[in-house]
Amino acid sequence: MATATSADVQNARKHLNQHGFTVIPNLMDRAKIADLKARVDRMLAHEREQPFDSGDGPAIPSDDGYCSEYGPFVADKEESERVKKRIRADRAREFDTPWPVPPEEVCISFFHLPSIFDDGRSQRIFNLMNKDAAFAPLIEHPVVLELMDAELGRDAILLDVSINNVGPHTNSGGWHIDSPISFVPEPLPNFTLAVQTVWMLDDFTADNGATHVVAGSHLTLKRPPKGRDSMDTEVVIEAPAGSLAIWLSQTWHRHGSNVTDRARTGLIAQYGRAWVKPFVDLRTPLTADFARQLSPRLRYMMGCNANAPVRG
Repeated sequence: MATATSADVQNARKHLNQHGFTVIPNLMDRAKIADLKARVDRMLAHEREQPFDSGDGPAIPSDDGYCSEYGPFVADKEESERVKKRIRADRAREFDTPWPVPPEEVCISFFHLPSIFDDGRSQRIFNLMNKDAAFAPLIEHPVVLELMDAELGRDAILLDVSINNVGPHTNSGGWHIDSPISFVPEPLPNFTLAVQTVWMLDDFTADNGATHVVAGSHLTLKRPPKGRDSMDTEVVIEAPAGSLAIWLSQTWHRHGSNVTDRARTGLIAQYGRAWVKPFVDLRTPLTADFARQLSPRLRYMMGCNANAPVRG
């Protein structure tokens, strides 16, 4: 791993707060990039060949509304059926408790999303941190932790750790802000609830789906307009593999179109204040054997000793 000075981190934080995003280039050496990319490629292939089977549960009439057309990732029919199956299975485990609102109003942190989408060309690996401890040094990289301590407090937690593999010849995503403020009414909070980081496992370019951000949009306290139209202060985050991109969760952003013949891979790690509900349950799948491979700080960030206790 490469290092960054305190001055580098301070400059990055200043840019983050002024513009809503920042980039720190070349934090990972080529050998580490190649190792992690190979691990990701094996996981992508395995999860495509053997999709997660959650079991199933009883259907209810409103299930017809919980389909792949909801949310940021549109899946094919087979994956859509798997998503609905996961929703039914989770509901059965939660004492057959339905959501009290229609699909478009369900908190995205409670909703299953397809892991294969864009007509099979794009893919997500969810709950990455419970699948391979080799990614732990990125999640608790000193530069990242110094920034998160300053932005979110020393007891910040992990909200999500996943892989986003943007497939070849795919369209851009729509403008959005991230959970946990996705459903907060305007004006949005004037302080940061969460911070998104992306480790680039490939070069990020304008042609292969690099992230687009709207500089300064975090200061509007508004959600972005729907769609993909270009913005006046839009910036494409281009940087070589091994670089780190960071943006505030209230910053307007989207991934770009990938017009190349190859997928573009990034590792997403989102951090939030200790009292924010995570996007992914990282604690429940954690085993004692796997936990021993992780530092106490990382275990806490994943939810160990960071849950409400049973009182009495």
